[in-house]
Amino acid sequence: MSKVPPDAKCSQPGIDYPHLPVPGCEWHISPLGRSYFVNHNNRTTTWKKPTPERPPESLTPKYIIKDHSGFIWSVACVSKSRSVISASQDGSIRQWTRHGKIIGQPWRSDGLPVMSIAVSPDETMVVGGSWDGRIRLWNIKDGRIVGEPWEGHNSPARCLDWSPNGQEIASGSQDGTIRRWNRTGQQIAPPIEVGQGWWTTVKYSPQGDKFAACGPDDIIRVWSTSPKLLTVDIDIYTNITTCNNCDGCDEYQSSASNIYICKESIFYDMHEGT
Repeated sequence: MSKVPPDAKCSQPGIDYPHLPVPGCEWHISPLGRSYFVNHNNRTTTWKKPTPERPPESLTPKYIIKDHSGFIWSVACVSKSRSVISASQDGSIRQWTRHGKIIGQPWRSDGLPVMSIAVSPDETMVVGGSWDGRIRLWNIKDGRIVGEPWEGHNSPARCLDWSPNGQEIASGSQDGTIRRWNRTGQQIAPPIEVGQGWWTTVKYSPQGDKFAACGPDDIIRVWSTSPKLLTVDIDIYTNITTCNNCDGCDEYQSSASNIYICKESIFYDMHEGT
């Protein structure tokens, strides 16, 4: 590794650059216009942008898959074929082997970013939510669209999930609504809107009798799939549960975490000890 000349002076003050992955590092520009980096953690200076050290207890990526030209917004696994499906800002859905080899051609529709995907329980179909709010059903085997786009949302469809019996799909959108659909794209219930803003996640319970969703207001909301919809709200930071069901409610546990988006799919060996 080449060393920064000791007499190199900074042509501008050091910047604690927000995109540097290592806290405590500064980005400088030499008089000749070349970037160099000062790492105050180990008192080194280098031309190369520093990378974070992996914590001893963290998992090591087993495979890193690269081919999308935009952010990857969503991924799903197909257990039968042991393959992975990814949806991207570049407007494509791609299927991969677990070793990172692409299967067939990318699936494309209108070129708009694909924000979310979900695989059906029988692993024959994939639903994909688009930037314009439309939802499409894809056949996994040949990568073709089945039927016409499902219309209802007027903003990006951010999240999707199938009911365990495969007969129902829930979608959450940036327009602030959750909608429920059958497999042919017909809405089977009135849209749900509680005024919290857009939805980031929606998920059915294993029994299929409830589904939960959350958004930017730090509350997880749980509904019943029966006509009596709202059952419970969970504040994930204060751990306060507000029951809206006179018949009582189940116990729920929740947690908050950070989600990062990137242009790569990284897979970890969950049996790995470190």
